[in-house]
Amino acid sequence: MLVQYHNLPVQSLPILLLCSGFLALLFRSFVRRASDLRKQRSWGCKSVPSRFQWEPFWGVDLVWTQWQALRGHYFIPWLSELHKGQPKTFQITFMGTRVVYTIEPENLKSLTAINWKDFAISPLRRYKNAGAAFANRGVNVVDGEDWVFSRALIKPFFMREVYADTERLRSYTDHLLRILPPDGETVNIQPYLQRWFLDVTTNFIFGAPMDALTHPERARVTWAMLDVLRGNRLRLQMYKVMNLIDWSWWLRAIKIVHAYMDEHLDRVYADIAERERRIAAGEDVGPERLDLLWYMAKHCPERAELRSQLSLLFVPNNDTTSIFTGNVVWHLARNPEAWAKVRAEVLAHGDAPLTFEALRGMKYLNACINETHRLNPNNVSQVRMCINDTTLPLGGGPDGKSPILIRKGDVVQVTKTVMQKDPLYFGEDVDAFKPERFVDQAHFWEFVPFGGGPRRCPAQMMVQTETAYILARLAQVYARIEPRDENPFVSVMRIGPSNKTGVLVALHKHK
Repeated sequence: MLVQYHNLPVQSLPILLLCSGFLALLFRSFVRRASDLRKQRSWGCKSVPSRFQWEPFWGVDLVWTQWQALRGHYFIPWLSELHKGQPKTFQITFMGTRVVYTIEPENLKSLTAINWKDFAISPLRRYKNAGAAFANRGVNVVDGEDWVFSRALIKPFFMREVYADTERLRSYTDHLLRILPPDGETVNIQPYLQRWFLDVTTNFIFGAPMDALTHPERARVTWAMLDVLRGNRLRLQMYKVMNLIDWSWWLRAIKIVHAYMDEHLDRVYADIAERERRIAAGEDVGPERLDLLWYMAKHCPERAELRSQLSLLFVPNNDTTSIFTGNVVWHLARNPEAWAKVRAEVLAHGDAPLTFEALRGMKYLNACINETHRLNPNNVSQVRMCINDTTLPLGGGPDGKSPILIRKGDVVQVTKTVMQKDPLYFGEDVDAFKPERFVDQAHFWEFVPFGGGPRRCPAQMMVQTETAYILARLAQVYARIEPRDENPFVSVMRIGPSNKTGVLVALHKHK
């Protein structure tokens, strides 16, 4: 046999290598399958249905179509198409990794709450240091003790006196209402909401607003932030071939964002040094700064880590509330009866302050917010990698009602954009904007817009409060919102899904 191989013509070697590689993959798949079956039987699990793939070993077909969807800004329709015609739980191969897709609420509950310690985020978001050039330590990319530390750094997000303080929003909202175009004029309200949110959030995080409402050009840094996030997403998806791709555009965006962050770090370190000097000299120092960066800098003195922690907090969240609020306005403009109900509810409050408690008590306003979360969730999916062999409660067997085995190294993705349109939980008219679904109706794990379990989004109450406040202030002023765009909502992934053509409306103070 050795002689035969030695005498093979050179032209046959590539074929031999291909055949050897194929046989190795086949053998590996056979061994893994046999091991899975043994463990399934011992744990009382059943097999998960597989989605058909033209290339089932590495999943090259789905890798290519997802890459195209991410680059072409149609990732959400791609996800819907992936689930079309499939059971509620199925598996695919992606880059040689087993990925289990599910839209079962009980599986989401197990993934993020019951068995959450069997799953991790860090292996997915820090793999091969794909995003290290930007930032590699922060609350949304680490696990274990690192996560506990990062979460402690952003403690103010959880403090009621912070998120319930609606007075901090008043002056920025007054400014926004002054600069919105006159009655009946077509306006894309999305950039206005973005500038409003940037001023609100930069004041909370950095202790000084960006003043984007006064100086719109200052909001341009957010485009670099979007490029950073897009590059991170693409690099993590294509990690096995990322070194073959030109990332110069991503590195340029990182340089812009880091320069912006460094300005704030320079200021906070200078203020800390000056305060310490005054204390040492026995001089009056006055009250401490109350912004989040000041709090973080006191607990994380190492500059490189602080910039990473800060970047991974601010950049992925710098536009979430404004995008989401714009989506609510988009729906309300096309549903005038819903806007009339919101306005009536707000006007019934009279001239009393729009406090946190008052906003929480406006049932229909909050129902409109939740219905938009359902239709256009900021967090389109929950994704985790398994770090200990474990199970999920549903998805196995012909009826999908049996537990399924999840092995270490497997990835589980709960697609919320599909789960939240399940007629079983939301009725047959799932594509319609119908806030009544959330008026005095309880929903459980089929609707968790900010995730669930210990790692749910820490900014949940802040986002809900800010959105409710700005919508209530608009309702106080405008009797009608008229849509000025006949096109359907086409999701484009920015930080969250926003409409491709913006939010084109006309605002009317009188009916």
